[in-house]
Amino acid sequence: MQIDTDRLILRFLSKADVDDVLLYQGDPDTVRFIPWEVRSRDEVLQVLEKAESFTSLDSESSSLLLAIVLRASNQVIGQLNTSFVDKKNSTANVGYVLNPNFRAKGYVNEALAALIDYLFARGDVHRIIADIDIRNESSVRVVERLGFRREATFIENDFLKGEWCSMYLYALLSREWRSN
Repeated sequence: MQIDTDRLILRFLSKADVDDVLLYQGDPDTVRFIPWEVRSRDEVLQVLEKAESFTSLDSESSSLLLAIVLRASNQVIGQLNTSFVDKKNSTANVGYVLNPNFRAKGYVNEALAALIDYLFARGDVHRIIADIDIRNESSVRVVERLGFRREATFIENDFLKGEWCSMYLYALLSREWRSN
């Protein structure tokens, strides 16, 4: 699977991406709001080996884990993930993380928009959700720019890295996409 945009290529992550992925998965500021700790090179390699099996959305237990690749340099600058959270009700979730050296350039918006296009074009996704730590203001801006609506605030519902965190739930319906 490959999705092309003007500046990016979205494709499956592989073990060969280890050095690029380490640049953000090994960065404490980048993983601050993500439910895993800073990773070493060996840990990133283990995760990528496992990620090579996340290549379909054919069941509720399957996922896609995609590299965000900068077309100009072929460098992996981040990743996207999606899975069904409720296949019966056609609901998928999305998540993303980006190398800090490539933030504030619109790459996440471009990549996430392409993933949303792909998910809704499949015909079996009606609703996409994103759970975001309320302290992660840049991530909130990303989904709001793309037309997601905030549906809920869950107060101290997630114990993450030694502290209780509150989360926003954002959602986007297929009929809302590209109509905003």
